Amino acid sequence: MNDPLHNGLTRGELEYQLRWLLRRAPKDPARLAEFIGEVVITLIDKNNAAQARAAMVRDRSDLPEDF
Repeated sequence: MNDPLHNGLTRGELEYQLRWLLRRAPKDPARLAEFIGEVVITLIDKNNAAQARAAMVRDRSDLPEDF
């Protein structure tokens, strides 16, 4: 995450998070739509948090310009 042009999670990090979330997929097909919604929202939240961390690093005035 030290790449100044990088925002959010990388594709690999998103795939890892997705595999981690899918480990608890429901057995009941009726709950599948709700589960997919929860997974999507969780991935978006995690990506938003990573973007916020990247923005905080970019906005720090005590770091060199090219960090």
